[in-house]
Amino acid sequence: MAVEELIRNAVKFWETLYDAGEATVRFTKKSGEARNMKCTLDFNKIPQRHHPKTVNLPKILKLMQKSGIIHVYDLDKEDWRSVPFERVDWIETPDQRFKVVPFKNRS
Repeated sequence: MAVEELIRNAVKFWETLYDAGEATVRFTKKSGEARNMKCTLDFNKIPQRHHPKTVNLPKILKLMQKSGIIHVYDLDKEDWRSVPFERVDWIETPDQRFKVVPFKNRS
């Protein structure tokens, strides 16, 4: 596996998952419990009944940047899940692990 790289924003996280087809994401749930989730954005791996009615990519990316919530399809639970980007530790694709370190604006 290649050297761990950093992901600093939600859009890059989304692109990494999209490009990989599927990945394992480690994040901290609201309860404080750590969770590993095998997930995808690849519609070929998502059952037809779970496909969204429409896909407006610019709207999805804008909402994701504003809220910090990334919607992914959980391959084990077979349903859509919301992942708060600020609580993601890492994402591991078949080729590489990326450490997630959200960029903080300095005010």
